[in-house]
Amino acid sequence: MNAAKIRELVVKALIAAKTDAGDRVYSPRDWSTRSEDYPSLLVQTPFDEKQSLGRNAPQFNSVATIRITGRVEAFDGEINDGAMQAEAALEALREQVERAVINSYDLTFAIQQFRHIRSAIQVDADGDGHIGQLTYEIDAEYYQGPEDFYPVEGVPLQGVDVTIQQPDGTTQPGFNADLPQ
Repeated sequence: MNAAKIRELVVKALIAAKTDAGDRVYSPRDWSTRSEDYPSLLVQTPFDEKQSLGRNAPQFNSVATIRITGRVEAFDGEINDGAMQAEAALEALREQVERAVINSYDLTFAIQQFRHIRSAIQVDADGDGHIGQLTYEIDAEYYQGPEDFYPVEGVPLQGVDVTIQQPDGTTQPGFNADLPQ
């Protein structure tokens, strides 16, 4: 298990949950977005921290920070309510993201626990409409052991030759088996 695999599980969970972003869940990709991209979710794992479990073997309790950035756009109606629409859309998206991630069986099976969850909402009216951004961060703790750092790379077994050592002058019995490749 590593941070990239956790990120992939989060992306799958968000797509399967059918949030307001639909299939516009991106990871990795450029972070710039346009009106036709909204609402969208951008997923990355910017931080990964490891705490050693001892001196002998490489074993760690690791914590990956999964950052989910949600973006929406809303325009003012007759009562200049674009900012309220954007904030309401972000609040709904935050609830959908939270449910999707926390209820993901594959993700919760792969990690030990959700250590922290943080979120923040920002709405900006610098353009024609109101652009809203949700930053949702999850610290997921997982175990990493020797198997994560020392992949076994062996030579494929091609055959087996067995010979039994006998005293000089006697027949040496043996066995030869070639294995298909």
